[in-house]
Amino acid sequence: MNNATPPFVTFTTGAQLLIDQGLVESITPDGLRYIARTAKDWPFGDGPGKHPYVQVGNARTMDTAIFLAYFKEGPPRGGRGPNKH
Repeated sequence: MNNATPPFVTFTTGAQLLIDQGLVESITPDGLRYIARTAKDWPFGDGPGKHPYVQVGNARTMDTAIFLAYFKEGPPRGGRGPNKH
């Protein structure tokens, strides 16, 4: 199995990556979409200081490094908290 981190993630692959990296115990793609809609500091989207989504087919993708940094820094966001195992 290839453990390399992908350069871009979708909401679905991003949710699984957060779990795999132990940043949250559980989170769904819809949970990520909720954070994207409601968090004032969400780093992706249109506007100044935001990183653009890259449309691939029907999916919006996000730069993985920026995505992971958002969840590693600052307060816990979404899910059921860090995996303590």
